[in-house]
Amino acid sequence: MGNITRRRFVETALKSSLLRLSFPVGAGTLLLTPEAARARKLPLRTLSHAQAGILESLGDAILPGSGKLGLIHFLDHQLSADPNDALLIAKYFEVALPYRAFYQSGAGAATSMARRSAGKAIADMSKGELGALVKEMSAPGKTHDEFPVNLFYMCLRSDAVDVVYGSPRGFEMLNIPYMQHIAPPEGWDG
Repeated sequence: MGNITRRRFVETALKSSLLRLSFPVGAGTLLLTPEAARARKLPLRTLSHAQAGILESLGDAILPGSGKLGLIHFLDHQLSADPNDALLIAKYFEVALPYRAFYQSGAGAATSMARRSAGKAIADMSKGELGALVKEMSAPGKTHDEFPVNLFYMCLRSDAVDVVYGSPRGFEMLNIPYMQHIAPPEGWDG
């Protein structure tokens, strides 16, 4: 991927109107959206099935629909990549490497908080209980066993927003005309 910045990647993705990533399939790779990778049920490389389920449940509680649009395949793809090339917002919050450990620890902290507050696993929580858990996680400065749950919440929320709304299609879903915020200077992409 080279030295691509998050801004340049999102700009390019917006121009093509879909976020596409390179997913290994057999001996080759396919350029797919996270949604298409999810639909093809491509295997995850970094997240366990349990971690993926937790992160998808939290993502959907934070931003409904992010799971179906491939949040987990986006996260897994980015967590499997060279951290210097990662497009996760965690990079910009200066989360310590490896990002994989941060997201896995976040899933673990959320699980522990769910058991403490509702006495059950995240997968068994009602929509209301999950909403209350996410609200608790979003509290400024919130930690759980010294893990920065609020920072994890902000990262997961931002990643979900990128997957759901980071394209002209996302703007259409909001019934907002897509207008580029800042036009790059002439020759910017060359």
